[in-house]
Order: sequence, then C-alpha cells, then structure tokens
Amino acid sequence: MVQEIVWQIHNEGAISSESILKRVPFLERATNEKFPLPDLKTLSSPRLIKSHLPYNHTPKSASKDARCKYIYIARNPKDVAVSYFHFVKRVSANGKYDGPWEFFLKLFMEGNGKFV
Repeated sequence: MVQEIVWQIHNEGAISSESILKRVPFLERATNEKFPLPDLKTLSSPRLIKSHLPYNHTPKSASKDARCKYIYIARNPKDVAVSYFHFVKRVSANGKYDGPWEFFLKLFMEGNGKFV
C-alpha cells in the first residue's frame, strides 16, 4: 500500500502494528459521525492524511509559510474498473448488481456505475 510506504519514509523506515487508518486517516472522515476523523492535534506534525478528493477540491494551506505537500496517485482506469467490479460483486448481497463484466464495464465507462 502506498500509504504505508509514505508513512515509513516519513518515519525513517519504522514499522508499526497500529492500524494505517489511525496513522494516516482519510480526510473524508471529518464528516462521518460513525467513524470521525481523529483529532488532528494529536497526530505528529507534519501530518499524513489521505483523501479520494480530486486535487482541485483538496483543502490548501491558508498561509504561504505552512504549505502542504501533496502526493497525487492516479490509477489505471482499467484497474479501477476491475477492482470496483469485484468490490461490487462482493458487497452486492443487497441485489444492487449481479450482472456480467461486459455490462458493468459499459455502465462504468458511461459514468453510470454507482452500485454501492
């Protein structure tokens, strides 16, 4: 996992058994009441935070003196589609999708692949 590699680089190769979600939390959890974002003041500085947000929607530093650094990772679209297909099939006990790959791919490419 990229987040583990970045955390280890940031921490001089240290290995931790603590959950990666606690060490490198998702920014999106800030709006999740069930699984809230940890108090950022308790995380060592500089902080590592991951997000699924596009870069243009990611919060930026308020001052030039405290600039954030970003690592942007873009996956191969085919890899994303295959991974999402298997994820949806695994969690589709609620009957949202149980069709073939070809139809799923067509919907995904059209932007209509929201099954979860």
